Amino acid sequence: SKQSSTMTPTRKQWGQLVLVAMLAWLLIFLALLYNFVDLRAMEPRSRPSLAHTETRRLASIQGSQRGIRASNPDVTSSSLLANQDPGPVRERIREEARGAEQDPQRKAASLASGGTTRNTVNGQKEGADQERAEERKKRERQRMRGSLLRAYQRGLGVGHRRDNSYLSQSKTVVQRLWHGDASVAMLIPRLQKSMRNWVSLNKHHVAYRGRRGQAQDARGVLCELKERARLKTLDGTEQPFSGLGWDKLVPVLTLEHLSGQGSKFKSCAVVASAGAMLHSSLGNEIDSHEAVLRFNSAPTEGYENDVGNKTTIRIINSQIPALPRYHFNTSSLYQGISLVAWDPAPYSVDLPRWYRNPDYDLFTPYKERRRLHPNQPFYILHPKFIWQLWDVIQGNFLESIQPNPPSSGFIGILLMMSLCEEVHVYEYIPSLRQTDLCHYHERYYDAACTLGAYHPLLYEKLLVQKMNTGSLNDLKTKGKITLPGFSSFDCGP
Repeated sequence: SKQSSTMTPTRKQWGQLVLVAMLAWLLIFLALLYNFVDLRAMEPRSRPSLAHTETRRLASIQGSQRGIRASNPDVTSSSLLANQDPGPVRERIREEARGAEQDPQRKAASLASGGTTRNTVNGQKEGADQERAEERKKRERQRMRGSLLRAYQRGLGVGHRRDNSYLSQSKTVVQRLWHGDASVAMLIPRLQKSMRNWVSLNKHHVAYRGRRGQAQDARGVLCELKERARLKTLDGTEQPFSGLGWDKLVPVLTLEHLSGQGSKFKSCAVVASAGAMLHSSLGNEIDSHEAVLRFNSAPTEGYENDVGNKTTIRIINSQIPALPRYHFNTSSLYQGISLVAWDPAPYSVDLPRWYRNPDYDLFTPYKERRRLHPNQPFYILHPKFIWQLWDVIQGNFLESIQPNPPSSGFIGILLMMSLCEEVHVYEYIPSLRQTDLCHYHERYYDAACTLGAYHPLLYEKLLVQKMNTGSLNDLKTKGKITLPGFSSFDCGP
């Protein structure tokens, strides 16, 4: 009995030791397992780049240029809105994508993902934390770009594919425009909202104090434009240009005397870049005019049957000379013709401020071009001329129009009305061939290219149609508007 009582506690103690040992082994096993899993989680991985497939998809949606600025400030983030360019979301998204690809931290992370071995567990943890943070940033950038594109496409009917529902509604508006009674209320709701947003943003600090809603007939509009919107280019006599020697830089021959001997071109063509130019077979008719004006980077090669191949003047926005992708100094598009450039300036026409901070730096390439090709007529439109055109448009409508410069199309039309006795405009107001294809040389669809978002296009076109002396049949079949040059009529008392 005594022996039994002595052995019992010994067995209990052994049992306890075994249990403790098992628990210890279990804890060691769990610790090893946890450490193994943790190391696997921290191991550098090969990350998919933003790269090629998404960049190509974005590029196809965005198109190759930003010719019509039709962005909606409402769909951008606050940082994008603060720096919103009169155009478009497309360029902002492209810059965002480029910035993401060039981010040095992402480059470092990409190098790390190639299998770089870290010396310590702490180093692996730190690298993994950075990796996860970069992944989150990448996903957020992708999400933002995707949402911007979707919102922009949904709101304005844009993309690399045709949207028949938007096109149908656009055609309804254009058919009313043929008769001069279209209105903003007919536009798709999101396009209306985009216009309201631009009015609220007032990027160029417009402070219009003139009359509104003047009930003028065609002659009244023509005479107002003739008297108030006089063609004017930089001549180097105003500061800061006078202090920089621009009086010797600009052409001696003024833009008003391009036709020679102070006379005007007899008959001129203004060729819009709209998609409706395709399959028009208007090339021979366009080339029959004495002078032909084209816009921005619109080509003729390969499209001669529809748009002709003659170019006398090319009006370009400031992106063309400023951005390398347009090859301004080497492309044949900008050689052997007269060039007229313009850039949005403050409504106040503060020239020193504009020179310091243009929308795009056209001044540097302008000086370079003039030194390299001093015999080529190359002019910069004075901001006063641009904003006087806007004043006339606003004065003819009761509602507030977009406080942004008129489109290149409207500027080009008024330029040629100053230089020609008669002006024929093709597909500025679309014909029955109307399409939401922005430009005949690009595959990009956007309802705003026809009816406006950034530019007050709808209002411009209502005024141009009011001045039209051509037939309704010409408008429907050719998209052709006929306008008298300012020299062909008198606005006496």
